[in-house]
Amino acid sequence: MTTAPTSVAAAPSNANSYFSEVHKTQSTATTPISTPGLKAEEFENNTRRPTVLSNDFPKPNDDVDVEAMLDRQPGRWTIKGQMEANQRRQQKTLSEEEAKAQRQRDFEKAKEELRASFRI
Repeated sequence: MTTAPTSVAAAPSNANSYFSEVHKTQSTATTPISTPGLKAEEFENNTRRPTVLSNDFPKPNDDVDVEAMLDRQPGRWTIKGQMEANQRRQQKTLSEEEAKAQRQRDFEKAKEELRASFRI
């Protein structure tokens, strides 16, 4: 039973090479001749997709109540829902600014009290 050498002494043939000749292997048996990729026929088939109107959608099980659907609140990912979410965010930042101003006033008051206690 032979084992592969773990190190090879420098010889004139491999003195200038980082890898020795013993450890180099030819991989042509496992390497494909050309790189697999998208063929032109497959690309043409993907560009011709059916239109939405040509699809057959299932009929709803219950009767559709249009008035009830129009009376519902807008969903989060609709334009109106996004506008309402933006307004809520703006109101939140206004209250944060008011809280910051109150903290600043409290801080100034505490500083004045400390300065007054040192003057006595």
